[in-house]
Amino acid sequence: MILIGISFFFYFLLGIPDNVFSDRTTDFFYLITYFFKIFTGFALLFLFINIFKSKEDLNFFFISASIFLSFIICYLAYKYLVQYDKNFIGVVVDDSLGGMKSFKNSFATSTALIAPFIFAGIFMDRKTKFYSLISFFLILFLLYWVNSRSAIIILFFEIFTFYLVSKSQNTKKQTRRGLFFVIIILILSGISFVDWINKNEAFSDGIKNPWSESASSEYNMLETHRAWLIFEAIDGYIDSSLLGNGIATFRIRESNLGHRTDTHNDYILLLYEQGTLGFLILISFIFYRIRSNVILSRKISNRYLEASISALSGLLIALVFINLIQTLVFWSILALSCVFSYQKKLFSG
Repeated sequence: MILIGISFFFYFLLGIPDNVFSDRTTDFFYLITYFFKIFTGFALLFLFINIFKSKEDLNFFFISASIFLSFIICYLAYKYLVQYDKNFIGVVVDDSLGGMKSFKNSFATSTALIAPFIFAGIFMDRKTKFYSLISFFLILFLLYWVNSRSAIIILFFEIFTFYLVSKSQNTKKQTRRGLFFVIIILILSGISFVDWINKNEAFSDGIKNPWSESASSEYNMLETHRAWLIFEAIDGYIDSSLLGNGIATFRIRESNLGHRTDTHNDYILLLYEQGTLGFLILISFIFYRIRSNVILSRKISNRYLEASISALSGLLIALVFINLIQTLVFWSILALSCVFSYQKKLFSG
């Protein structure tokens, strides 16, 4: 963690000149905000280690999270599906706009990353199980109506990882039964999975899908805006001699023509802004946390520990689709993974 802090601070300093002398005064404020979020993320590590000292503490935290998340999902579902009469669930609640698609994928991804801990609660005591079951099914409901295929991929990978690392045969048995039950419900619902996957008909988001039957055979994925951003980041990474350009510099480069878009891929953004060294330091830490928790899971049978491994694995997938590093969700998952290492004697059983 010390190396990560040094890396972020160094590249924060490196990013100051470009942001100070950019054509917008808000860019320097964005850089300061970015660094403050990273600092807050580091503070979460020490906060979580001192707060979570028993399995009961984790139960209380995730029961509270389940209730809060359930309320948010129900509220958003009512606003978008009922009041706004949309065919998707969004997160921007503004009656004058009547619903927007902005930020819905980010919310879905964050929810998918939290989901393993909610799922783990299903195998706890009766009270935790009750709230976790309700919340988890609402998460599935949300991910379907948000229409975020990346979030579904992340959740599937996490549940599969949870199944593999779990030491409890009963947990594996119940997971298989639950998966079978969900599949049956979806089949009986008459949902067109072809339309959902291709975003056709009722699930269309207005963007041509290159894999749909109606898409042009000349469609080139390498010519999309997202691909252009990735190529821009790779070029900038190479031009920096693989050393990086500084935090918050990708969005203000000249070729962005005044737009303030990021890469939608944190692996590429890390390379552009923090170079090879910064990239390896952070990604190696995530793999280190996975390895440490896997080793610990062989000695301690704990569902939340197994959920932590699953969430970390999902995090590696999520970084391909969106920019997460400056969010509290990213640092919370890392912080929770550290709790077990520091408090492992309190989580046995």
